[in-house]
This record gives sequence, structure tokens and C-alpha cells, in this order.
Amino acid sequence: FKQKTAYEISLGLVGSEMCIRDRLYIIPSESMSPTIRVQDRVLVVKDDITNLSYEIGDIVVFYNPLTHSQITYLDRLIDSFKIGPFNQNEEASDRAYIKRIVGLPGDEIVIDTLGNVYRNNELLTFKGIFNETFANQEKYNIPNNSYFLLGDNRSNSQDSRIFGHVPVENLIGKAIYVVYPYENIQKLDND
Repeated sequence: FKQKTAYEISLGLVGSEMCIRDRLYIIPSESMSPTIRVQDRVLVVKDDITNLSYEIGDIVVFYNPLTHSQITYLDRLIDSFKIGPFNQNEEASDRAYIKRIVGLPGDEIVIDTLGNVYRNNELLTFKGIFNETFANQEKYNIPNNSYFLLGDNRSNSQDSRIFGHVPVENLIGKAIYVVYPYENIQKLDND
């Protein structure tokens, strides 16, 4: 009896830790196709609990810097127990988005007319991403404590080209796995 009780308590503690540290999101749009598809479920390790470090190529969930309201730590902790979709039935200020990091604090990002992305004068490439052509070359300087984020489906993504850099406090966490549907299960690498 004692061994079974200890096992149940251990499972409960592990489950509780995962609920606080991780969250499942449902993808509502094509902005990250082909990497992540509409209706995929993505497991996200949250930054408010684990103090993550972010790198080029990481796929992150964040609040839009143009519409995000101030959310307290208690609000984020309560929100961490939800399993929910992006954007659906959420206030505009609290919508979560998912994109790929292409610029770190202090970086210079240039997107040329062919859609090529340069970070500090070095071409960035990621598997399976097709560029969108532009009429003009654009240059972005990323301030300290901020990131530059792009969707993998560049022609169908509202990202840092539209709303600018994303402050670190707007980052919710790092997407690490597509967990559903089962035929799409994959680890999300940063390449």
C-alpha cells in the first residue's frame, strides 16, 4: 500500500510540474507552414518557470508587442494551467503567436528584395522555408532585450516585419514538439 501511494504521489508531482512548466497550444493559422500545420498541437516549455535562453532558429510563443497588456506573474501562473488554442476566444491584448527567432538582442537584420534574411551580414537559411519577394530591401536594428521573429510561411505571416521587435517579457516560451496529430509528431529543431 505504501509503495503504491508513493508512486501515485510521484506521478502527481511530475504531472503538476509539467502543468506549470509546459503548455499545449493549438495552431490556428498557416503562418508557420510547412514546419507546423493548422490544428497541430505544440508543446511549449514556458519561460516564466524555467528561465530559458533563446537562440537563432528557436520557435517561440509570445504576446504581440502592439496589443499586449500588462499581465502579472499571478495571471501567467493561472494561465499556465490552461490547455488552449492561440487567438481563439482571447482578448486581443492577450493573444499568443508562434514564430521563429531570426534576430537576437543587438543584431542587425536585413531582408533583401528576394526575401533572403541576413543576420549581421550573414545569410540565414532554414529547411523547408520559402522566401517572399519584396519591392524594397528592409533593415531592422534589434534593441537590447528584444528579438526579431518571422513566420516560416513568409507570405502569410504577421511577424516582426509588421509589429517590430518583440521584448523578452512578451515571450511565453519555446515550442519543442508537435505532439498531435500523431502522424505529425516531431521535435522542433532550430535548423
